[in-house]
Amino acid sequence: MGSTKKQKEKKKDFQLKVGKTKAKPSNFTDTSFVAKILSKRNLDQETDLIKRLSLVKHHASTTRKETLIYIQEHLPENPSLYKQILNAVVPLIIDQSRSVRSALIDLLVHASEKQPNLMELHTRSIILFVHSAMTHIVPDIRNDSTKFLDVLIKFGPDSLVRSAWVKTLKSYFGLLSWTLNDTKQSVSLAITSSSVTNSSNKTKKQSLDSLIKFINTGCFPDESASGKQKIVLTSHPLTTKYLIPVTPQPFAHLKLFTVELSSKTNKNTTDNTIDLNTISCEDYLTRKKVLIEYFIPQIRKNSKNLVKEGGEVGKSAHTLLSVCDKVEESMKSTDL
Repeated sequence: MGSTKKQKEKKKDFQLKVGKTKAKPSNFTDTSFVAKILSKRNLDQETDLIKRLSLVKHHASTTRKETLIYIQEHLPENPSLYKQILNAVVPLIIDQSRSVRSALIDLLVHASEKQPNLMELHTRSIILFVHSAMTHIVPDIRNDSTKFLDVLIKFGPDSLVRSAWVKTLKSYFGLLSWTLNDTKQSVSLAITSSSVTNSSNKTKKQSLDSLIKFINTGCFPDESASGKQKIVLTSHPLTTKYLIPVTPQPFAHLKLFTVELSSKTNKNTTDNTIDLNTISCEDYLTRKKVLIEYFIPQIRKNSKNLVKEGGEVGKSAHTLLSVCDKVEESMKSTDL
């Protein structure tokens, strides 16, 4: 009798518990609303960040600087917003205020570290302002231009050397007051531009060091990347000729879709690199050929003069000469 009563009570308890969740403890705290608040807060921060972008055009340099610092401290997690941010801040590369340019460099570095492929995606638009800074009439803007270029070399090297090899080399020459040939007109222009720029030894060293990094980046593949491309075959020496190429423009030597480099100088101009504007420099071999034929002779001439001056500038110039030797030696081994 007693056992039957207990069975009925257990059955009743079971029926009451079916479909119900486990009872929560007395000290339980509901935190579901926290996620909603955080999501709303992130959305509000992104909205506020977009609104603040207009302040980068403010007439006061202090406001522009503080805006860049705020953007750096509140970079969004959403990668789609970075294009809008860059479009707003990149024109400040040629800002008149040194503090604003310095804040912009910090912002670009921080954004590149947070979004690793950011510079590779936007190099083509950023380099336009960098080239403008390298030829700017204001000396301070010219002096800081290589700092922005170094950011691209570090975080977007592949896109940089592929899309702006010749233009950037020519900009370096202008920055250093070097000429591309030895005509009287170009020498006179170099003397005039040198007197206008009047760059310090610190600025010269900075430009030379940046040029060294740029040449190394454009002429020599990254060791970690090249290691992945190595193909080890033991079957037959000619097997690699029938595999998919691992380098860009593998059939460039056939000259099917490329414009041949012209060794003749245009009679109407003193710039013997004018024909290079239509040349695609997407592969290492083409970039080396362009550098050796059009730029290295003048790099050697001017660097030797800087080596004679000695000091830190002379050391950097000596390193630049060594890099030129390395490029030419690599081309000799390729020809063999």
